[in-house]
Amino acid sequence: MVEVAILLLLARMSEALLSRLDLPKVMGYVIIGLAIPLLNYELAPITEALGILGIVTYLFYIGLEGSLRGFLRGFKAAGIVAIGGVFSSVALPLIILPLLGLSLSEAFAVGAALSATSVTLTVRAMEDLGRGGSREGQTIISAAVVDDVLGLTLLSTIAGIAEGGFSLLSLLEISALAIGLWFAVSFTFKEVSRPVFKLASMMKFDAPFISVTFILLLIISFIAAYMRLSTILLAYALGLGISSHRYIAKRISWEINTLIALFTPLFFISAGAVVNLREITTSQLGEFGIIIATIIILGFATKIIGCVIPAKIVGFSIKEALVIGVGMIPRAEVMLTAALSGKEFGLLGFGTYTGLILLVPITTITVPPLLALIYRK
Repeated sequence: MVEVAILLLLARMSEALLSRLDLPKVMGYVIIGLAIPLLNYELAPITEALGILGIVTYLFYIGLEGSLRGFLRGFKAAGIVAIGGVFSSVALPLIILPLLGLSLSEAFAVGAALSATSVTLTVRAMEDLGRGGSREGQTIISAAVVDDVLGLTLLSTIAGIAEGGFSLLSLLEISALAIGLWFAVSFTFKEVSRPVFKLASMMKFDAPFISVTFILLLIISFIAAYMRLSTILLAYALGLGISSHRYIAKRISWEINTLIALFTPLFFISAGAVVNLREITTSQLGEFGIIIATIIILGFATKIIGCVIPAKIVGFSIKEALVIGVGMIPRAEVMLTAALSGKEFGLLGFGTYTGLILLVPITTITVPPLLALIYRK
């Protein structure tokens, strides 16, 4: 209880400071998280659990504020942007890393990890900038759905490569399952939301709308985690489906705001606390400095090159395309999972693994101010 109280106090203090500096609030959360391992402190599991609940709720809220029709209208463009980003993430390491003496299998494992975008930070940063509902903001979220499917597919190839081969059929099955479940959640709750919430209102129990919402949200999140899919993107799909019924969506949004304000900061603090900068800085960085620096540069270049060009082709302005490219840069849980898998299977060495780990705090800290700078220009 004291831990959560202190973290929330620090989060609110950082919000007040960053608001005066005209910077996204989420930067403060992540910096607090990065400082925690330096103090030789480890967050309690309940804090991390509350953070996960907060971010799942937040992405559900973003879906509620959107429109399924608008999402589908922009899905084609978002798909092109996502494919460009994933292709660039795999292709550039395969071209550049062998020049540094790395094997093709290690270069591919790096590409598979780099393909996984975490747009939660971007979504929060754009909300702070008042651009969450913009065309480019919605495209980033839509692209994350496709990106998640492709990233899941590439992640499953790492084990196959380590074992000497993988089945193309199984990869296609995973992709079809992921995208099929996402659309199934959205369209199902577009159709059943009205009768479900009407029945809940007739039953006369306390807080019917928020109670039913959380039951559905937690069940769907569990299903996603059980099937190795992204819980936050399925939460977004649920919100998007309910958003078709504006009265229900507005009522839930009003009731859920307090929980988002309380628990979402804990997620970003926990994400920052995953990286122990003390351990990394005491390692022999000099020997692998070039490789580490190359991985970090690739982390930025792959998404900017791979997403900006397709975004411009499908009709975005240069400024909007640059926002999309920068917004797709952040990496977090999925990339860490891919990096850990690559290391466990013996595909990633110290330099490539450390570079991927360092990419998390670096992109987390730099992307919000970059987005603010682009909009100010």
